[in-house]
Amino acid sequence: MILNFLFTSTPLKFMVQSFWRDEAFSYLMAKRSILDLLILTARDANPPIYYLALKIWMTLFGSSEVALRSLSLIFFFATIYVVFLILTGTFGVSVKKSYLYLLIFVANPLLHYYAFEARMYTMLAFFASLSFYFLFQKKYTSFTVAVILGLYTHYFMIFTFIPYLIYFYMQGRILHERKALFQSLKNICLALCPWILFVVLIKIPQHAGFWIQKPTLETFIDLPALLLTGYEPDLWYLYMLLTPLSILLFGMIAYGIFMFKKQNIRHRPKKVPLTIFYALIGWAFAVPVLILTVSFFIPIFLPRYMIFVTVGFLLLLIFLIEYMPRQVQPFMFLFLIFFSVNYGTLQIDKRDKAHIQKPLLEIKKMLKEGDVVYVTHEYNFHPAQYYLGEKVVYMFGKTYEELPWFVGKILIPKEKIAASLPSYPHKAFILKDDLSYSIQAIY
Repeated sequence: MILNFLFTSTPLKFMVQSFWRDEAFSYLMAKRSILDLLILTARDANPPIYYLALKIWMTLFGSSEVALRSLSLIFFFATIYVVFLILTGTFGVSVKKSYLYLLIFVANPLLHYYAFEARMYTMLAFFASLSFYFLFQKKYTSFTVAVILGLYTHYFMIFTFIPYLIYFYMQGRILHERKALFQSLKNICLALCPWILFVVLIKIPQHAGFWIQKPTLETFIDLPALLLTGYEPDLWYLYMLLTPLSILLFGMIAYGIFMFKKQNIRHRPKKVPLTIFYALIGWAFAVPVLILTVSFFIPIFLPRYMIFVTVGFLLLLIFLIEYMPRQVQPFMFLFLIFFSVNYGTLQIDKRDKAHIQKPLLEIKKMLKEGDVVYVTHEYNFHPAQYYLGEKVVYMFGKTYEELPWFVGKILIPKEKIAASLPSYPHKAFILKDDLSYSIQAIY
């Protein structure tokens, strides 16, 4: 009874759902040899660190859905710990109060959703958060390492250079600090050069088309709510409170900045340098605004890619709450918790991955030597390979040229395109777009 509740009515539900396309792609990529993995990631949309880590993780803990997703859960908790260090070590918030603030991160629907997905998003959030902690603590060697690992995890880490440069600029009067930070940035660029050269030598295939839509004016208006919730309208359902929530968050931020500027609050934390405040603004707002602007020309804005920004956004909100009157702070805290839990509950109820495991396991029981499995939709190719093995799965009813690159085409060989049915007694189990299947052969 308790287990049923945990795995149907809490975020643990996401741990046991069927693998979807990208998660299956992660598994298939991590299975490759290290050399193949490096070559393939150089030709794909993400760098190799996550897949290398997943490869080691699979060796230790196996390749079940729960095992593979657990790696992201580790980085989720690691991110929470880094947030705790920033709250206590940078913001000067008491330990007890910091534990309370951590609930905002634990309850955040974007963070806890991707804590249960076999993708690199929580790893990106961790390295980005860690880099800012080391930056604020002026530990520039550790900062350099964190940024390099982040850049080799996800290319969006490059956008963190905006707040880094804001911090760099604000250190104008502290010459030795600027020199140390400049040296770190230079070392980061040097460490990235071999990978850039490797990618150029590999010759990336031309990527034609993408599924992300261009932003609208409404996207800018809804930005704070998107960062708080991770809402992706094309994937599941309509959240009617998105714009009202965003307006309330804008008001909360404006009020917090006003109170911060006054700096005359009786119960406020130890004074935090302005460099950190402006770096937080850059982290929470300059980064997503730039990405949104770029997306008018090349659509790249997607809330899941913004997961590292969400951490900075929540930290900025907490930073501003700490400068509000003491009697107002609980209401602001409860406001964030309420909307996080409200959206998170809706997400648990509505956001289901395709239930592809059931038909594939049924097919697996019936497969005999020489039988094959055809999938008619490219989204189902990698999940079918995960559940049935790579050898028996083929694409059917499409040419190789029709397949979009973003479905993990890099791991779909041309010889995996089937144009005809096998001859009886061998059979083809054809998995259709609606996840029903039929059994066919040429007699």
